Amino acid sequence: MKKLLYYALFLLFSPVAQAQFIKIDNGVLFSSFRNELKLDILTQRNTSYATALGIDYLQKKHFYLSSQIGYLQVGGHEQDDTLLGTGFDHACEQTSFIHLNTQFRYLITTEKPFSPSVFISLGPFANILSGKKEFKSYYQGYNFQNLYGGLKTELGITKDLHSVRLGLVGSYMYNLSPTAKSSALELTSQSYSIMFTLGYRI
Repeated sequence: MKKLLYYALFLLFSPVAQAQFIKIDNGVLFSSFRNELKLDILTQRNTSYATALGIDYLQKKHFYLSSQIGYLQVGGHEQDDTLLGTGFDHACEQTSFIHLNTQFRYLITTEKPFSPSVFISLGPFANILSGKKEFKSYYQGYNFQNLYGGLKTELGITKDLHSVRLGLVGSYMYNLSPTAKSSALELTSQSYSIMFTLGYRI
């Protein structure tokens, strides 16, 4: 796991990586928690804003690399109306992370003029805690992890207009380590995002 995270950081900050586009992504992220015992703990979805600054580089006809550093919030909540007035009818936990990823993108292009490019991608990600660590709801004893990571997959569409790149990207982050845990149970996040991309050729 550590080797995977170190590799992601190396690709993101490598001085030999020659960027062809610098870009900014903005959109929404949907997240919730799951656990191996399938207990109903914060399994309802939270919605939050996400943004990232990145570069697209080493581009060939059907392949290029894309690395990003950004900000996102991960969490989950639960609502049980049958427990109204007990203090246990609602719980919500969410905190912020610095997000790093490098994607290996495969382009599906056509020969038609002015047609957009569709891509699929896969690569490692790492989230570094930048917000609160301890849970504040009635789930006492749980803490967000300082660092967790996994694999990120994307499906998107881009269009290059001279020096400008426009795009729409949907992604899913699969955890290889827990987002939060207590002494008894680990919680992994399920995170999906929809992001709009605006890039500029450099």
